Amino acid sequence: MPIASTLVRSVDPITAISTLFALLSSLIFYKTYLLPNFLSPLRHIPGPPNKSKHNKYNLPFLGNFPDIIKEEAGIPHRQWIEQYGGIVCYRGLFNNRRILLADPKAIQHVFGTNSYKYPKPSSLVRLLGKVIGHGVLLAEGDVHRKQRKMLNPAFSHKHIKDMVHIMAGPAETLGKQWEEHVDRSGEKPFELDIIADLGSCTLDIIGLSGFGYDFQAMTNPNNEMSMAYRELFYKETTSTQFLRVFIPYYADLPTKANLDRKKAIETIDRVTMRIINEKRALANAKNSDGDDSSKDLMSILIRGNEQVGSLEDGKLTDTELKDQIMTFLAAGHETTSVTVTWMLHVFSIYPDVQRKVRQEMLEHIGRPTEAHKCPLTYDTLNTLPYLNACVKELLRFIPPVPTTSRVAAEDDTILGYDIPKGTQVFLSPAALHKLKSVFGEDAEEFKPERWMDPATLTEEQRQSTKFVTSEMSWAYIPFLTGPRNCIGSKFATMETKIILYYLLINLEYAPVPGFKFKKASRITWRPFPGMRLIVKRFSDKNNNDDSATLIES
Repeated sequence: MPIASTLVRSVDPITAISTLFALLSSLIFYKTYLLPNFLSPLRHIPGPPNKSKHNKYNLPFLGNFPDIIKEEAGIPHRQWIEQYGGIVCYRGLFNNRRILLADPKAIQHVFGTNSYKYPKPSSLVRLLGKVIGHGVLLAEGDVHRKQRKMLNPAFSHKHIKDMVHIMAGPAETLGKQWEEHVDRSGEKPFELDIIADLGSCTLDIIGLSGFGYDFQAMTNPNNEMSMAYRELFYKETTSTQFLRVFIPYYADLPTKANLDRKKAIETIDRVTMRIINEKRALANAKNSDGDDSSKDLMSILIRGNEQVGSLEDGKLTDTELKDQIMTFLAAGHETTSVTVTWMLHVFSIYPDVQRKVRQEMLEHIGRPTEAHKCPLTYDTLNTLPYLNACVKELLRFIPPVPTTSRVAAEDDTILGYDIPKGTQVFLSPAALHKLKSVFGEDAEEFKPERWMDPATLTEEQRQSTKFVTSEMSWAYIPFLTGPRNCIGSKFATMETKIILYYLLINLEYAPVPGFKFKKASRITWRPFPGMRLIVKRFSDKNNNDDSATLIES
């Protein structure tokens, strides 16, 4: 002790501070300059120069990050792909090198063959885990395999077909609500910010079809679950999101935004556990009566889980069940609500497309108030070629999640380049979906015809369209690809078609003059500050005009 005290007293504070500063400076110099520029094997991969046109003050160590933040998602990535090819190396914050993939073999290597060797970044898992649970979306390795195997039956073709009439209930309610708003407005144009109502609709749909649980979000928009998700999805700013990603303990600071977020997460957690307890009690009661035929996703999952002998055999724990519900709730209603939001926006600026979709629905299904020419079923909706083409094209034109990333868990090689452990690898559907080299010179246009059977189009349309073929599938990944692709893709696509039917059959949409928005990358790609449209009744006169237009075309 006397020796230690003597040493402490003998250290000059200025010398200590200078030494610490020198060590930190050396570390920063190594990490931000020496390693990325002269030592990292990633330096051999082609990519943009270490600068940004949006770095006006030439601040050091920002790399290409300002371009990604300032420009619409996918635009800088697409430019780099077009200039440098199928594998690109660019700079993030502090000159950290990142890899962007746009080669089919490279995409298959990372997201297919070696998907479990490229887990999601820990920062993303930390950011999303509290909101959507550590369910099948965030699980990795053997845990993901177990959860995916248990969930597959719930998302089978047969069970989704059985859910159509359940999904139709909230969708029809929303259509009637909007029709009533329009009727009350009289001759005055009715303007509506559609995204909140669509969020309530899809929350009710996932509640009923996913868990047999009625959140009543359509009849009570201020219910606790609607308010909780509104807090998490609508109020989160881009700057706050980045702070939570790059500063691990930022979310724990007692700011108002963090406290509101924590309260919303606690609400979701509490309601989720209530759903599990009620579903298990109901399942036990039905089992004792010998009648357990509930067709919602959670009932199917619980029945399947109870048939598994033990945890070692793959049985899900209560925590894992809770995480699946949180994942279903968040991912199941958020992605579909933004997809329908963007679809109605596109219909508003492409009125001819809107009219053709509605006319197809009228001809093959009819209005809900009429005796349907065909019942609203899974098969009926899937046999509407123009509606199907529009949904596929929308998912190409504005994919719900514009960019995703993975991290190399071990040293690897991609297209002959060495990829060190810890390298972050990016895939951008927003960029791939608009590559002119894949989808043609009109890749940046909304054109449903590219998905249709050429035999059903005019000669002029055939000559001017580059049709999508199976060889182009690597560049069309709205639900990603490989073992980690979206398990609920068929569910979400059918849900989208059902909602569009009830919102299009009696209503039409037009842009609000002067309304401006931008595409904001939050958890999903959503319009900010919202999506305002003019909504009005569709008249029979317009219907007759549409028929004439279709005959002429």
